[in-house]
Amino acid sequence: MNLLPIGVALSGGTAKSMFHIGAVRAFQKAGVPIDYLAGTSGGSIVAVMIASGMPLAKLDELAGNMSWWKLASIKLTKLGFVSSEPIQRFIEDVLQDANFEDLAIPCAVTVTNLLTGNKAAFKTGPVAPVVRASCSIPQIYLPVELDGDHYVDGGLSEYLPVETVRDFGEQFTIGINLSTKRSAYQRPQHILQLIMQITNMIAQQNISQSMRRADFLLNPDVDAYSSFDFGNTRQLIEMGYRYTNENMDAIQTAWRKKSRIWRRL
Repeated sequence: MNLLPIGVALSGGTAKSMFHIGAVRAFQKAGVPIDYLAGTSGGSIVAVMIASGMPLAKLDELAGNMSWWKLASIKLTKLGFVSSEPIQRFIEDVLQDANFEDLAIPCAVTVTNLLTGNKAAFKTGPVAPVVRASCSIPQIYLPVELDGDHYVDGGLSEYLPVETVRDFGEQFTIGINLSTKRSAYQRPQHILQLIMQITNMIAQQNISQSMRRADFLLNPDVDAYSSFDFGNTRQLIEMGYRYTNENMDAIQTAWRKKSRIWRRL
């Protein structure tokens, strides 16, 4: 059967985004191809690494060595106190200053224009500064300037970048949503929890539409893990693999069904 290409949208999630690595491993083991990728915030880091053709074993190694302090540096300014420059340097070091056009899989990364609040999706030009901008959570990280405009966390405008990946063309779209469930909200214990909870509440306003537009949604409950806890990387990767593998038969059935409908049109 002539099956549709598959596009995968990787949501934000900060440290929880390690779940995406396990999900991709499950796709690879099942022989399910990924033809297009889009990522937001933490999901953008995984998306560009996968799109580069990096072996999953190497990505596992990088994830295992990740920490909050490797992704941030203190920089006191009028607009904030943490610079996301280490994220850019990390991507540049690993991908060797790659442009989006160099990636083996077509990939897009979403960011939010700080002045308009609108989403922008980058799929050409240097990868590292765009990923840096997509990960720049307001009130924690400083805004990032791209092409004369200032951008922040893509999750504020499209936390689950389904529309962005669908822009690549006709496809079967899988969304992986790691957002906090509303029932998990609790009284913040420190400033980082407060900022992440507010950011997640804003993101909830655009998540519903993205979820409806996906052909298949993976919607795991990862609320047991902290957004800044990189100590549970291995558990999150394994959870991503198990959860996705458990849904693989349903994914492939839905993929074949939409492909049959598409062929008749």
